[in-house]
Amino acid sequence: MSSLPARLFSFPLRCMFLVIFISILLPAQPSALDSGNSSGKPPAPARVDNVTDDYFGVKIIDPYRWMEAGVEDPELLSFLHSQNDYTRSVLQSLGAPREKLLARIKELDNAVISRGIAQRAGNRRFYFEIVPGASFASLMVQDPDGRTRKLYDPDAHSEGGQHAAIDFFAVSDDGKHVAIGVSLGGSENDVIRIIDVDTGSLLDDAITRTQYGSPSWRPDNKSFYYSRLQALPPGAPPTAIYENQKVFLHVIGRDPEKDPPVLGPGVAGSDIPKAGFSSVQVFPGSSYVLGFHSAGTTDRGNLYVAALKDAVGPNTRWRKLFSSEDKIYDTAVYGSTLYLLTEKGAPNRKILKLDMARPSAVATFVPESDQTLTGISTAADAVYVWRRHGLTFDLQLIPYDTKEKPSLVPLPYPGTLSGGEINVRFKDIYFGVTAWTHSYAEFHYDPATRKVKATGWIPPDPADFSAIEAREVEAVSTGGTKVPLSIICRRDIVLDGSHPTVYYGYGAYGVSTDPGFNPMILAWIERGGVIAYAHVRGGGEFGESWHVAGMKNTKQHTIDDMIAAGKYLIENHYTSPEHLAVSGTSAGGIAVGGAVVQHPELFAAAVDNVGMTDMLRFQRTQGGAANIPEFGNVEDRDEFQSLFTISAYHHVADGTAYPAILGITGIHDPRVPPWMVAKMVARLQAASSSKKPVLLRVDFDAGHGLGSTRVQYEERTADQWSFLLWQLGDKEFSRPANEAAH
Repeated sequence: MSSLPARLFSFPLRCMFLVIFISILLPAQPSALDSGNSSGKPPAPARVDNVTDDYFGVKIIDPYRWMEAGVEDPELLSFLHSQNDYTRSVLQSLGAPREKLLARIKELDNAVISRGIAQRAGNRRFYFEIVPGASFASLMVQDPDGRTRKLYDPDAHSEGGQHAAIDFFAVSDDGKHVAIGVSLGGSENDVIRIIDVDTGSLLDDAITRTQYGSPSWRPDNKSFYYSRLQALPPGAPPTAIYENQKVFLHVIGRDPEKDPPVLGPGVAGSDIPKAGFSSVQVFPGSSYVLGFHSAGTTDRGNLYVAALKDAVGPNTRWRKLFSSEDKIYDTAVYGSTLYLLTEKGAPNRKILKLDMARPSAVATFVPESDQTLTGISTAADAVYVWRRHGLTFDLQLIPYDTKEKPSLVPLPYPGTLSGGEINVRFKDIYFGVTAWTHSYAEFHYDPATRKVKATGWIPPDPADFSAIEAREVEAVSTGGTKVPLSIICRRDIVLDGSHPTVYYGYGAYGVSTDPGFNPMILAWIERGGVIAYAHVRGGGEFGESWHVAGMKNTKQHTIDDMIAAGKYLIENHYTSPEHLAVSGTSAGGIAVGGAVVQHPELFAAAVDNVGMTDMLRFQRTQGGAANIPEFGNVEDRDEFQSLFTISAYHHVADGTAYPAILGITGIHDPRVPPWMVAKMVARLQAASSSKKPVLLRVDFDAGHGLGSTRVQYEERTADQWSFLLWQLGDKEFSRPANEAAH
């Protein structure tokens, strides 16, 4: 019922930049960064135990393979603790300036209540809310009389010293039950619980192993489909975790172990392989359900259809409509009509239309154009098409009544369309708009009047950005490619090369770095700093062609674009190498790691946040196989060479003057395991000749970022910026002789 413009197969790893970027809207508890000893003495270097691999005749030496035993290994755990203890002592030695910065960050982050756009179900509205000072987002409901109440407060459900987080929720059509996915410590290891909305109580049902659970309620409002991972035997390899995932049907009150499988490997009526991710989705008012299977992050997967009344067990009669070669990106349903957003033969995507009762007759509903189509949603009277061209967005309305012409929803100001509530039971819609300097706001559109009105549901953020502006420029990269670069700075900035500057890049999975408001950046810019975002190839700013230009054997383009953005900032005198830092998160670790090892002279500092930096071994992590479609297969000769080229860990060279480095990881990270960041930090500590600090920050109550608390995010931001201001020459953050940490 909620209609966020989203990919059909939204395997969460490819959305991690968005998770980190908007985690200000997610909430908090005290961070579990151990303070450790504060002796100020660097820990002993990591033990070197060289392992040599032969890749098609190329011998690669790995000095820290032993770390891959994982956090269960006492030696790695000891290394992580000792590194984190020292990092804490170094950052805390920055003293009052860091505390002042943290206080300002907290002030900006807690200035106003934050809400999500509400989802309508029955005669109620459901939404996330974080009040100032709260540690985490609570699930709320607004009853028909307008009163609001809290349905689930994660703060009240911590266990064993680990905080709880709601990773997803789904509401029954009548608004009487909510299925929520709850995990501990940022692990994303979800348990589905069910809330009785009338009473606000949790039912006894508890379904484990539901990471990416994707619950979808049936019209009876008493049963739902959900995806569940297999139970692993002791000693199973990490790659087995995402094998044999199946979709089950749960009826409220039934033992989940007795739930019948409906779709997945080994289930009759489908050809689904053991590796990958499956889900089943119900559409209000439709007598059909859709089944999905994707092999991984970039694989668009297979699409199946079945009659809703028949989809109750392992004998469900599924009909395969499309395969991964058809590149189905998103779907929407109205009755028996299926709308399909496809990339096949259309890099900017087009929309197809078919009747699921007669699926052989496929027609083009919206042809490809110079705009990229990013999502489709169905309301009671029209299809809504989410579109973009670079960083420009719009929302098109196409009536079901072909006598009426398509039109555009009038937007209140230029910005990112970052979500909405579009429901086949209603003609009116709600959507959100945000921009670099405009806080997130909700708007209501009534197609009868064709008017857009601000609802006031999400209060405006009081942070004063009147002296701040966003400049959209282009950096020239390899092949003359013009790479968009968003620069956020004071309007009256003097371009003299003196400003502490940090810029971010991601560039993977076709995920875009879109304009979005973050009041906390004011704490950086107030100090004369500049923040920038590089829209590098591998992202989706210009459709699938932009994505393909930075994946697999073209992935070096992502790094090239990151370097080009840094050079632009220097050449146009926003900053200089002694004041420039680069940062990347998750798959953005490829961009930042590659930039640092290929052009260390450009930077004074870098932040590697849960970053992918060992691309030859990433495939062997629990989510690694799902990333083969995006990055390549290390067991293929040609793809190995591409992976080796972009693997920063393998290009760290002894005796090189590297910039200061802050590596960040969470002990429960299910996507990029802590050993990957640890290996990169250990290698840089051993190799760098610059005498600049190479630090490792470990959060022992966090994972990859999803489920992190507000306080964790605030403290992580304060630590990153304090470290960077120290290294970029801010006088208030200087230590005696800018002493080295290693």
